[in-house]
Amino acid sequence: MSQRCCPHCRLLQRERRCVDCSADTEELGDLIRQQIAGVTTVPKQPATGWRDQAALWGTALAILSAATGGALITHSAIGMLAGPAVGLFGYSKQFWRAAFKRRPRLGAVAARERPPGPALEGTAQPFERTVAGGALAIATVIANRHGVIVRAVDAAAFWLIGEHRVLVAGTCWVAGAPGPSLVPASLLLREIEAGGFPISRASRAGLHVTRIAIMPGDRIAVLGRLREEAVAGLGGYRDTVTETMRGEPGAPVWIDRLDAPELGPA
Repeated sequence: MSQRCCPHCRLLQRERRCVDCSADTEELGDLIRQQIAGVTTVPKQPATGWRDQAALWGTALAILSAATGGALITHSAIGMLAGPAVGLFGYSKQFWRAAFKRRPRLGAVAARERPPGPALEGTAQPFERTVAGGALAIATVIANRHGVIVRAVDAAAFWLIGEHRVLVAGTCWVAGAPGPSLVPASLLLREIEAGGFPISRASRAGLHVTRIAIMPGDRIAVLGRLREEAVAGLGGYRDTVTETMRGEPGAPVWIDRLDAPELGPA
């Protein structure tokens, strides 16, 4: 299935119903609109045959009329300069025409606010697998001053180790402090462009590209509905019941990556 995008939360995915907010997704290309970005000139084929002759005679008459009118109005020879100016403009107009500059753009949507309620804090630890680079969750967001343009999330289930152990799984919204290893913005832009998102060189200056990676050992705060589930693979002949926060469409788990605590003097 080709790349799709949710028009409301702008999550890139391949599902027909958003795994985050449960809205219907659309092909990424269908969300892109051509917007006017200025005015330019484009060449056009000049007139030929009798049209070329008519254009030449028209230019000559325009020069003569403009020179005469300019001299009569200003009562000086300087006014006659208007004649050649008008004539040259009229003649050159045969070879170009004005046109709007249009660029493919995807309008921004308002960034989601952190839901209310207390969060559980602790340390993130792997459960069964990781994603790219050994991370437990990675969120890439492209935004501008108006809001979020498009985002992508790749996450695996992981443990939150705090006062007690909680399994975090399902859909999630990752926010908070970026990781210590910075990824070049050009690389992130290419990754999104590979999914069909057009980013012109002129529009990159107004974009803010961030990547937040939850790595094993990071301090995080997790907000979601706490419940008990039977989870396979935890030992024994029967599935073990454990506390879980599982994100679902319309109710994702909110994960904040916290700043690393500063070390005091020894």
